[in-house]
Amino acid sequence: MDQLWGRFWRASAFLTRLPAPAHVFDGSPPPLGADASAFAIVGLIIALPPALLLLSLATLGLQPLAAALLALLCLIALTGALHEDGLADTADGLFGHAERERALEIMKDSRIGTYGALALIGSMAARAVLLGDLAGHAPSLAALALIAAAGASRGAMAWIWSSLPSARPGGLSSRMEAPSRRAGRWAAFAALAIAALAGAAIGGVAGAVLPALLGVGGLCLFRAFLLRRLGGTTGDTLGAAQQICEILLLLGFAIAR
Repeated sequence: MDQLWGRFWRASAFLTRLPAPAHVFDGSPPPLGADASAFAIVGLIIALPPALLLLSLATLGLQPLAAALLALLCLIALTGALHEDGLADTADGLFGHAERERALEIMKDSRIGTYGALALIGSMAARAVLLGDLAGHAPSLAALALIAAAGASRGAMAWIWSSLPSARPGGLSSRMEAPSRRAGRWAAFAALAIAALAGAAIGGVAGAVLPALLGVGGLCLFRAFLLRRLGGTTGDTLGAAQQICEILLLLGFAIAR
């Protein structure tokens, strides 16, 4: 049990701004990849406060889109915009037709370019609109979708990490040591289970199938793109994978509803 709690708290310390007990880092803690099996659970838990905020604001009569946007901003505050930063850097590096080495250099630059800005705007807009659509019909559905998408997308991120080599030796994904293939498969299974169960509650059979199909299809295409452009993954592309998966899951939930 202590080992499981240690994995959860170390994963939480990386994925969120929440403080973790100091003792889980005593000695020589394992590399982050060894804790990736807890990513989905961290995602579920970290999305609870934003989901409650969405429900509360909707109950007070706030417009669905406004409630959804404020819930997303709450989630971003809790995660420190970790994945949004990765999405922006990935967009700047990979959509400017730069060669591989130049693309990796651009992705290390902390400044945001046009592609990065557009990616951030698109991600926020897409998630807010889709959550707002669900909240307009039933705020409880939007809250459930937010929690499920947050958990499943972080589990899917662990799978991407385990299935690709590091594109940048010495980079974040390389230093942290990727999860084992077995851990990646378990993370993928957890992501699919979360998406299917939440989707079934939102949209019946279609809800159980469509979000998972969109998420898996989108991530497989993104994985193939990363292999072709970079030959592997980086910390930034893992964040981008989470954002892509979250958007596609919310799209599936909204359509199935």
